[in-house]
Amino acid sequence: MAKFEENVYLSYSQLCVFQSALNQPYNDWSDRSYTQGFSWRVGSASFRALVEEGDHKIHIFLNEEVPDLGPEVVRAFRVPFTVKENSIEIGSISDTVSLELSAGDYELRVEFISPSPSELCEINIRLNKGAGDFEVLRADAEIDSKGDFDVNAMPAT
Repeated sequence: MAKFEENVYLSYSQLCVFQSALNQPYNDWSDRSYTQGFSWRVGSASFRALVEEGDHKIHIFLNEEVPDLGPEVVRAFRVPFTVKENSIEIGSISDTVSLELSAGDYELRVEFISPSPSELCEINIRLNKGAGDFEVLRADAEIDSKGDFDVNAMPAT
């Protein structure tokens, strides 16, 4: 069990989590993936951030107990994520941080916290061993959680 904190500059309104070994780690966004709030394919998941760009404080929790969503969480997602070569990256096109992680299946949970004008935007990322499923855990007015999810993103070119 572990907890880390990193500062990352996000751009293009997206937070990305991907396997470091992917040649094309970033995803294209379909109309549906945009409205559902995430773009997903095996080895790469991108999530719509609350702001277009800027510095973010990222809290990373590895195999920690997952609490109930607090009222400060505006938007939250859960997706499956497989680590193959013990290394992932978290960030955006402008900036990423690397993280060593045991190979295997994980449940990836991303929580966007309500921004404060005087502080950095904050995001919780929770990676727990085990199989995950696709779910919008909390949606704001910009996210449409109804209907089938698009989970067949193409690599961005």
